[in-house]
Amino acid sequence: MSKLYTSLANVYHEIYQTLFDYDEEFGFYNHHLKTNGVKSVLEIGCGTGNLAKRLSEAKYDYLGLDLYQEMLDIAKNNAPNAQFMQADVRDFSLQNPVDCAIITGRSISYLIDNQGLIDAFACINRNLTPNGLVMFDAIDAQKFFLGFEEKRHDELMASYGENHYKRVSKSSKNMLTGWTWNWTSEYFKKNNAQNFELIGNDTVTLRAFLQEELGLFLKLAGFELLEILPKKSYAWDDSFYIAKKKYNS
Repeated sequence: MSKLYTSLANVYHEIYQTLFDYDEEFGFYNHHLKTNGVKSVLEIGCGTGNLAKRLSEAKYDYLGLDLYQEMLDIAKNNAPNAQFMQADVRDFSLQNPVDCAIITGRSISYLIDNQGLIDAFACINRNLTPNGLVMFDAIDAQKFFLGFEEKRHDELMASYGENHYKRVSKSSKNMLTGWTWNWTSEYFKKNNAQNFELIGNDTVTLRAFLQEELGLFLKLAGFELLEILPKKSYAWDDSFYIAKKKYNS
């Protein structure tokens, strides 16, 4: 279990306000949702509700899903008019199917084994309306691993309100489960003496994807891949996938 999304959930919420431009993120998703005539949307990996607030205010029939209750507790305060549920993307059931599922914030990176990814896509498929869509961003394995040596160490400074944070991260290859790597991070907060004090750490395995393999996973789960588009994001650019439900998986 990732500490970043449990005991460090509030730290995540405050640090990531400075990493992502959520107005820009909303504009990106809103464009693609409007272009495809989406009325009801499920956000998978909704986190602390930064997009939830904007999507619900834009009058989408919105539901946010996250694995971690600690994240949802913050999201409910951040977006009081939105609806949320705690569930695993590999096994959930909605009362009413939705027009589109969006997997945001590179959350797909946490599905590190093939069966888990297939199960997730198949579950999403079952909870979509006919011809429903799935949209998500993913780290391109070829781009990421060819430049991996340059991304082995990272130090980030972030401020939110009166709180000042430092994150020190290290990455190491872990090729046992695919295009994966281990990411360890330490989180520091400036104390009253103006010194950075360690407040927590986190270790997780993450996955990048080849475009061809994601296309295959989508087909196996009953989707037709429509587009792969570039998407700007924190640290490096992502690939953005849009796929349409063809049949129940």
